[in-house]
Amino acid sequence: MTADSAPSPFDPFQQNNPPDLDSKIVASLERLTGVFRHLLWQEATHCGLSPLQLQVVVFLRFHPLGQCTVSTLAREYHVSRATISDAVKTLTQKLLISRRTDPADLRSHFLQLTPEGERLADQAGRFAEPLHPPVASLPARQKMSVYLGLLTLLHQLQQAGTIPVQRMCFSCRHYGRQPGQHFCHLLNIPLEGLQLRLDCPEHAAAF
Repeated sequence: MTADSAPSPFDPFQQNNPPDLDSKIVASLERLTGVFRHLLWQEATHCGLSPLQLQVVVFLRFHPLGQCTVSTLAREYHVSRATISDAVKTLTQKLLISRRTDPADLRSHFLQLTPEGERLADQAGRFAEPLHPPVASLPARQKMSVYLGLLTLLHQLQQAGTIPVQRMCFSCRHYGRQPGQHFCHLLNIPLEGLQLRLDCPEHAAAF
């Protein structure tokens, strides 16, 4: 079967005749993505921002200064540097962010929130709150299974080149496996499933 004639996971017949778990998972992820888009758009509209501008503000609030650059944001949100630069220009005009020169390279700069930007990020950064109660209601073992499955899926997407490098344990040069357990060579400790990080400040890409 050619790529052009490959069945769509969004076709209910493909999902159910016979039951195709892979297609059902892909379609479920698309529906969850729709929920996030709706919640993000709703909050951005309330704040008078575009969804991307809101994502930029929230990212800057919770990540170290060294990651707060136009290049990092472009990779993070899968858009061009020009698109991020436009968002940054608007946020600067709204007095929500400012630029800070990199002392190691005067041609470069970091982005940081103003006090007003921090206040907005603290409020708007909770836009996904409606998802917490359903997640919290899952049995502990099921939650861990979902989390490990999502980490594995993200890592495989990264290896396939579908998404950029994720700041997660599986893609970090400090990560390793020992018999029956995950291991962090930076901290020199074994990692339980709950300790595996999706977004680690100490992440160092393995490749």
